[in-house]
Amino acid sequence: MRTLFSLLAITVLATTAWAEPTFLAKQYTRCTACHYSPTGGGLLTPYGRLLSHRELATTGATGEAPAAGAADDPHGEQAFLYGALGDTLGPVQLGLELRPSQLRIGFPGGHQDLNLLMNLDLSGAVQKHGWTAYGTVGREPPHSAVRDGRTLPDSAFISYEHWISYQPDERFQLRVGRFLPAYGVRFADHTTYTRRYLDLDRNDQVYGLEVSHTTGFSLVQVMVSPGKAEAILHDRSRRGFSTAGRWQLDLSPRATIVGSGFYRHSTDAGPRSGAVGGAFGFAPTSRVSIWTEADADLETKAAGGRSWVVVNEASVEVYRGIWLKFSPQLRTAGAAPGSSKVRRFAFAADLLPRTHWNVNLAYYLDHSFNATTSTRVVQLHLFM
Repeated sequence: MRTLFSLLAITVLATTAWAEPTFLAKQYTRCTACHYSPTGGGLLTPYGRLLSHRELATTGATGEAPAAGAADDPHGEQAFLYGALGDTLGPVQLGLELRPSQLRIGFPGGHQDLNLLMNLDLSGAVQKHGWTAYGTVGREPPHSAVRDGRTLPDSAFISYEHWISYQPDERFQLRVGRFLPAYGVRFADHTTYTRRYLDLDRNDQVYGLEVSHTTGFSLVQVMVSPGKAEAILHDRSRRGFSTAGRWQLDLSPRATIVGSGFYRHSTDAGPRSGAVGGAFGFAPTSRVSIWTEADADLETKAAGGRSWVVVNEASVEVYRGIWLKFSPQLRTAGAAPGSSKVRRFAFAADLLPRTHWNVNLAYYLDHSFNATTSTRVVQLHLFM
């Protein structure tokens, strides 16, 4: 039971805020509309901050359009620390993120309650003449005490992402550093099966080079890397060449398709593997978005062969700033008929009453390891 509980606790620890596919309903098909990262997530741009104030929060709407240059205004509720520093930072953009949380994990024979600070992260970015320098530093959640075979101190800090990019024009962008590879749909929940089981979890960043090419309706991203960042830094036996590619075609402002591929070379600790998949997202109205992703997880036959992962996420905005979500998820543990399956039903409510702070209520019902478990999460998210 202790082993099962530890696995459950790790799977529900939250990461920093990622691009939210829900907002396809607001006609945002590209993550870069609001985020510095070309793959989405992390620090919001000044425009992204303003947009979350104007379009997402329950109490953020005003009767008039923002004034010219308002997106660069360092003052007001949408600004860093609510504008306390004014324009003293110059071109530097900062964001501070906190996630105090309460969890109840139920398993056969009992349950366990946890109160913890899941995140305390500072992000920063500077843009000038087509260059972007980006970095994060934060407290690592306590249940990551053992990672990649090494024991961490109780109060460990980590920089999940740090990179530099150059964009000579509107079409091309180069990025080098530590980041998560572009693959599939970047669901906000990092424990989603298409992230957790495909090595796209919160500790799965790579050190690599990424090239992006954008046209009016198409986005192509290709990455090459000598391996996972943590393996490169701390465990050479787990380091192995990786490459990934992602292609997105926007069919309309509220419909898009995504094709992805990922290859990982074998290491001393694991066999050669990879994944291929496709996703489709559409928003029939301005208050509903539906995403479906299916992936084949490919390994050598000695390691179990092919398995499948399928995730659907349906989101409905029942009132401005109040989103309800339902996500059935399935993973087969092998290609042979009758192979074991891992199933999840996730229910969530995202409440965004004020600019840059929201409440997340989530309930997961998982069936795996021949046992059914449940997880309840109550989380306050502050982004300042």
